[in-house]
Amino acid sequence: MRSVEEDVLRDHCGIAGVFDPTGQIDIAQYLVIALNALQHRGQESAGIALLLPDGDIDAHTGMGRVRDVFPHGAHSSSQVHFGIGHVRYSTSGSSAVENAAPFVLRSHCRLLYDSLALAHNGNVMNVASLRHEVKQIPLRSETDSEVIAALLLEQVGLPMEQRIRHVAHRLRGAYSLVLLADGCLYGVRDPYGMRPLCLGRLGAGWMLASETCALDRVGATFEREINPGEVVRIDSSGRVSLSSIGNRSHSALCIFEYIYFSDATSQLRGQNVYSVREELGRQLAREYPADADLVVPIPQTAIPIALGYAEESGLPYAEPIIASRYADRSFIKPDQRLRQLEVDLKFNIVRSKVEGKRLVVVDDSIVRGNTPSILIRSLRRLGAKEVHVRIGSPPLKHPCYFGIDIPTETELIASNHSVDQIAEYINATSLGYLSLEGLARATGALTDLDHPEAALHRQFCYGCLARQGYPFPITDRHQSQAKLPATTL
Repeated sequence: MRSVEEDVLRDHCGIAGVFDPTGQIDIAQYLVIALNALQHRGQESAGIALLLPDGDIDAHTGMGRVRDVFPHGAHSSSQVHFGIGHVRYSTSGSSAVENAAPFVLRSHCRLLYDSLALAHNGNVMNVASLRHEVKQIPLRSETDSEVIAALLLEQVGLPMEQRIRHVAHRLRGAYSLVLLADGCLYGVRDPYGMRPLCLGRLGAGWMLASETCALDRVGATFEREINPGEVVRIDSSGRVSLSSIGNRSHSALCIFEYIYFSDATSQLRGQNVYSVREELGRQLAREYPADADLVVPIPQTAIPIALGYAEESGLPYAEPIIASRYADRSFIKPDQRLRQLEVDLKFNIVRSKVEGKRLVVVDDSIVRGNTPSILIRSLRRLGAKEVHVRIGSPPLKHPCYFGIDIPTETELIASNHSVDQIAEYINATSLGYLSLEGLARATGALTDLDHPEAALHRQFCYGCLARQGYPFPITDRHQSQAKLPATTL
């Protein structure tokens, strides 16, 4: 059985870029603060890159969380006006410092640009073939980010915006990018808009970030989301220019940005993520009510979903399952006995709140089924009379090829078992998943005239929930390429 820590979805990464023309903002420190706000998107490595006055690029990257890599913060001189940052979780490719971003590449011949720094959120499925096209720049990592940067640097004789368009047309997959090149800051979002990217005003300057929570943390004002297929260029005068790498007939934002990945305080597509999660819970209560005494969330993402469920059902709400502040599997190495009680290392449970109670336990998803199984066993050991499990998303049945660490179908419990079988495996009194229609309604995708899946398909990638939900058909070739250790995210 896999551990509790392994039985969760792993996110891709977070990116940020800052420009300040005044020299009054410490670019490095602002990037560190922004990356702290995006820490939920990746905890494996962190880094920043700064554009120096002489045109060179200085980068600092390391393994671990932002606080580990920058324990005393980071500082830059008043002459630094541009910088980018990255937090990473690798979905494939090794966990090693050479894979930490941002990537800084320098040409060994006199090209139009001598250096470039790039940070990336997403997954390029055809990176294996693109890697062979890099001829002049040695690649030191396993990542698709470095391949993208090298391809941009080797497009000799073209302005950077044309280079971006030329390379982007050849990338198959999901990508939001921030990069430093030719004395400018660029932001790029793939034509399907699968990964989020937004633009904010920072005093006299500008900021790019994966989520609006990073803008909020440094006092920037949200301007708008970068549109699918859009390139934003911010030059040294502060002028923002826009161009396009093309778009598709529909957008395909990852549906799990609403369900799980994005910070609850962030805004997506004009909606507050917290409010959407509450609506997921309300829809869930309408579809799967329960005769129970208490609604209980599994912290932290499921809290607003559980609040919505409690509000709609009229049942009392409480938080007797409390995430342990200091449990860290990097130093907890349980023996076999502790492994059986592993949930007690991650969660503390208030016995008096669960003993003799009929509980509705709300979570955002079930991956392999191990975490709810262990948790329900602990709740019953502490005297819970009934445990009705409610999930704020449809069953997770298929892998992701675009940068989320979703296991193979053989490991996903919902791919191979019925709802009743899953309920029996996790020892739940009953189990209910939100329907695709409920998901479409909660996210605002569905109007009364729409078919639920048609509405979802116009706006989201939801292929992990239903095979037809991928933005384009996934072939055997795509699947084999996606398994290669090429992603940075």
